[in-house]
Amino acid sequence: MTRVLIFCLINWYYRDINPTRNDTNVFLVDTNCSSHPRYRAWCAVESWARQNPDLDVWFILTSLTMDDSTGLASLLLHQYTNLRVVGIDLDILFRDTPLLEFFLSRKWTVDTTWPIEVLSDMVRVVVLWRWGGIYSDTDGISIKPYNLSLNAVGVTSPGLLANGFLSFTSHHPILWSLMENIKRGFIAEEWGSTGPQVVTRVMMEACGTDDAMSLMKQLPFSCANVTIYSQLYFSPFNFMDTVLNFKSDGKKEFDKALNVSYAIHMYNKITRWTVVQVGWNSIYEIAAKNFCPLTFSRASMHSDFF
Repeated sequence: MTRVLIFCLINWYYRDINPTRNDTNVFLVDTNCSSHPRYRAWCAVESWARQNPDLDVWFILTSLTMDDSTGLASLLLHQYTNLRVVGIDLDILFRDTPLLEFFLSRKWTVDTTWPIEVLSDMVRVVVLWRWGGIYSDTDGISIKPYNLSLNAVGVTSPGLLANGFLSFTSHHPILWSLMENIKRGFIAEEWGSTGPQVVTRVMMEACGTDDAMSLMKQLPFSCANVTIYSQLYFSPFNFMDTVLNFKSDGKKEFDKALNVSYAIHMYNKITRWTVVQVGWNSIYEIAAKNFCPLTFSRASMHSDFF
């Protein structure tokens, strides 16, 4: 009980996003309204804080409360002084953006299977617009300090750009275009209509092409003051094969990624129920042991899987 009370005080102190510096932030967002984020989300958060001590890492929650019964949140906040775990006032966040009317209309909650994901797609673009920096999904792990210039996106599959990793300076015009396109391009029954499809469409328009593959022939490629990087940089493992990230003996594949990649992406939509088996030396386990050691230790303390 003491741990919960202590964390409530910490969470109240950092109730909303209040960066003191632009373009030096890392944002991770949990829009599940859950008071108990999964260990994999905490692993992502810890990895970014650990690998990038000069950046301010913001773990943004839509939940009004935080369950710190495991003590992990308090431990991470104590260990990483660049980490903030914050709530968010969505009405204020979307104010003065193209997404305010769409957000207030609640159309994104009607006749769709993915309202949580749509909200996350909106929030990530707005926080980058306001404060700049890096956005990462909570199913990724930072495996290398980020030393690339901002204004970057990555490929997720042939002909499609990702929105699970984005980096932009604040008020970059591409971000404004993304907000406008999310509002216009929302299709309730279509996965990704406010995510990768929007990023791809906006970049195609900005680069003056109607052929997405043409943007990806020679990477890195720059246009509209944005650099497009190959899939190896931020999501080196293909989403169709991502369950292999949890299979045994993944060291060889992990070492390949470590040579080039800045992060690995676990594609939670596909793998959320895939168990991390402790001791199997899977790609995920190797990454977690090395880049989110406190989270891995806590997750594996009482169980051989999580």
